[in-house]
Amino acid sequence: MQTVSTNIRFDQNEYEELRTLAFQENTSLASLINSAVREYRIKKLFFSREARIQLFEKMKNSKIKINVSTVDLVNEGRKFK
Repeated sequence: MQTVSTNIRFDQNEYEELRTLAFQENTSLASLINSAVREYRIKKLFFSREARIQLFEKMKNSKIKINVSTVDLVNEGRKFK
């Protein structure tokens, strides 16, 4: 997996708290932050089944057309069960 380096800033107190958490969990600060971002991303990106169905219905009934087949959308949605 290819990784990308970035620079983020924390205020001094948050930084010290994160370093303490990383130490307590016997992990690196980078690993702690990556894990938090991963959990946040999963929480935000993966919908419940009902939300996916509602989104699909909105897309189906929308006047805006996308260049993706319904079969592809359904197959993509099945990955998140």
